[in-house]
Amino acid sequence: MALLCAQFQHDLIPQAHPQEEDAQLARDLIAFRGGMFKLFQEKIDAILAAHPGETDTNKRYAQVRKALDACPEVKAVHAQRGVLQDRLWAKAKSDIDRDRQRLEAAYQTHDTGIGRLDLDPNLVLPAHQLKAEIHRMPGGYLTVDPSSFISGTVYDHGTFLYGRGWLGPLNDELGQTLIHNVLKRQYPDLQPQKILDLGCAVGHSTLPYAAAYPKAQVWGVDVSAPLLRQAIARARSLNVAIDFVQQNAESTGFADGSFDLVVSHILLHEIPNVARRRVFAESYRLLKPGGVMVHLESQMFLQPATLLARYFRDTEVWANSEPYLGSSKFEDFTTYALEAGFAPEAFHIQPVPGYYAAKSGDDTARWLTFCGVK
Repeated sequence: MALLCAQFQHDLIPQAHPQEEDAQLARDLIAFRGGMFKLFQEKIDAILAAHPGETDTNKRYAQVRKALDACPEVKAVHAQRGVLQDRLWAKAKSDIDRDRQRLEAAYQTHDTGIGRLDLDPNLVLPAHQLKAEIHRMPGGYLTVDPSSFISGTVYDHGTFLYGRGWLGPLNDELGQTLIHNVLKRQYPDLQPQKILDLGCAVGHSTLPYAAAYPKAQVWGVDVSAPLLRQAIARARSLNVAIDFVQQNAESTGFADGSFDLVVSHILLHEIPNVARRRVFAESYRLLKPGGVMVHLESQMFLQPATLLARYFRDTEVWANSEPYLGSSKFEDFTTYALEAGFAPEAFHIQPVPGYYAAKSGDDTARWLTFCGVK
């Protein structure tokens, strides 16, 4: 099945295009990625066979990296990675253009309602987020018309297309994973009254917290105005009350000890190491005594287990415009937590399976969670 599920048709998702077009893109992605990883692995096996005496992992990887980077077949695949990613965004924009009139009317319908949106036109955008168009999204998340929600809609729809539905009908896999496979298991007595999602984007992972903790006030912060415009309209269309605020997760405007729970979902791999250190410090500052911090990340991106995974991670840096994937060593994250103030016994790293994958019987731990108690 090309699409693992259909995208939930909330008001702020383009609906005028044939769903078969989404499925065809998914089939093309599956075929390409399968061929890419097969080629990479075949080349790696051949390189290792040619250097049987080397046992040092880093030296073996250096041999693999040098040979793969010089291989014409691999170079051609890298070029095609960019072409396919650009095609994905072009399709997302085309789908929106075909349904723009209805989308704009829907956005106006949700201009008021539950939850709130607080934008800061004077916010200084972090320089590290302006250096590249992350994931090759044309114009990036920040600079395309901050007065419009459309870039947020492109991000919302494009994320689903990229994942082929493995993030779930509402793209909420990461929030559901953190809630059900971490918080409900490791902190079953936690009943937070105030929750903060750092780097919330359009609120994919934010909304599940309102359902999991119905008595809590849930906040989401992000630096992107277009993403937050999509986030509030999307939340209202789904009848979920969330407060979205345009702030930098590295240094928010909230007072010390404001939250019982501070979370993030694949934020850390999108920022450089100096920003990661600040996010851990800000998380600690914002927590009440006894409060819990959990940051969820991709295990493949932060701790690739094989030479193939490491090569894919490292080439995503430029092939898919992910500039900060390798900017911290894995052991640095414990250092960031301890420097922030978490006691060694109050911080741990926990691998966990994805929520939807586990429900279908796949318990492979593909996510990492950085957990701390203040």
